[in-house]
Amino acid sequence: MSTSEPSSIRQWLADLPAGSIGWVFVVSGVLFLVGGAYQTITGLAHDRSLEQDGRNVDGTVLKKTVGTRWVESQSHEGRTAQTYYSVAYRFSVLGEDITGTVELDKDAWDQLREQGPIRVTYLPNEPEIHHVEGQDAEFTLWKLFLSLIGAGLMFYVGRLLLAGKLQLGSEE
Repeated sequence: MSTSEPSSIRQWLADLPAGSIGWVFVVSGVLFLVGGAYQTITGLAHDRSLEQDGRNVDGTVLKKTVGTRWVESQSHEGRTAQTYYSVAYRFSVLGEDITGTVELDKDAWDQLREQGPIRVTYLPNEPEIHHVEGQDAEFTLWKLFLSLIGAGLMFYVGRLLLAGKLQLGSEE
């Protein structure tokens, strides 16, 4: 790879009409908005259905796992380690075995034992939609806010590019 390639990529981007890139941002904003709306609506519907029509069954804890993932730190530059607790489980409905893995908070995770019981709430007509005791609800406000912020940012940048108020490259 030659040293002129990054410069040529920068030049190629600078030569693109800002309106073209603006439309990419606007379409991305629409996708963020539609995806966020879908996640919100289905999450709320699943949570409500499980609460109203869910059936309880005891499943079996197959495996408990503690892991670490690196996340970008909000308080300082760099990444920090974050510990997570997950459980693999199985439950049966009308002779069909359903398995899954879910992250739980440490207190709920500590109460479970491998090969021990785990309480699962499932929808009778759709057992693949289920919830494990101690699991966060499917709908969370942060998912909604994240999609709205992402969509808003994409729309804003797209609008600036389309209006010619934001330049991609420097004038030489």
